[in-house]
Amino acid sequence: MDRRMNGGRLERLRAAAGKYKYALAVVLLGAALMLLPAGSREPPRAADADAADSRTAAQSEMEAALSAFDGVGRLRLLLSVDPATQRCSGALVVCEGAGSAAVRLQLTQAVSALTGLSSDKIAIVKGKP
Repeated sequence: MDRRMNGGRLERLRAAAGKYKYALAVVLLGAALMLLPAGSREPPRAADADAADSRTAAQSEMEAALSAFDGVGRLRLLLSVDPATQRCSGALVVCEGAGSAAVRLQLTQAVSALTGLSSDKIAIVKGKP
């Protein structure tokens, strides 16, 4: 009697599988796709190194230009770059003259013009660079 019940269940399962074979195929394909690795494991390319060199050169040029402003004194500029978009996402300026509101305003406007950042993404602090 147990065999007949199991046989009946098996027949109903086969009938349901036949009826819903496409839905079952989609579910299995989706599960298989979720098991695949998401990202590539390639080492950084030479183009990434060139981009980093370019950013470093631009940052040095910006430091030289900003330190030439009146009242700034010695200056250090740090730019934060979003790795996904390769765009500047924030800036920190440490300088001796940041105690003056006029100097902070000039630096904020200049960094914003050079990087395209809004003023809320730029920090100007007084310190010894």
